[in-house]
Amino acid sequence: MEIFDHAANWVSQQQEIILGSGVSLTSEQIVIASQVGVLRPEKIRILSVAKISPPDDPLLRKVAEEMNFLGPDTIGLTLGYGIYLREGYITDRLLSHEFRHVQQYEVAGSVQAFIVEYIQQIFQYGYYDAPYEVDARAHELIH
Repeated sequence: MEIFDHAANWVSQQQEIILGSGVSLTSEQIVIASQVGVLRPEKIRILSVAKISPPDDPLLRKVAEEMNFLGPDTIGLTLGYGIYLREGYITDRLLSHEFRHVQQYEVAGSVQAFIVEYIQQIFQYGYYDAPYEVDARAHELIH
């Protein structure tokens, strides 16, 4: 399906940006990532941004709007081993949630496999009730 290819390409492009410009995890963040099941926390990079923007691709932007995904309130977005985090919102709770998404990418085996499953879940259950999101919330560390 066309949407899956567009989404996987966008995710891969954004991951490369983050991996090239983002920062490695601190030792404390590596511990959090390991606690939520990430196998390769040393590969994760975080890029702190003022705003997490939706894709420029018209098809992806339309689908994101329809799914209520990547709106003005988005504070974290995991793209493979790359994570966008909105400045001023970085907490252990958010980190553990996003790190769990990294773990889900690892289990899926590829960006393409994760994206196909994730989009299907959102279409079927809605964003909030998508199994990947339910799982990520269940692994949030609350201090």
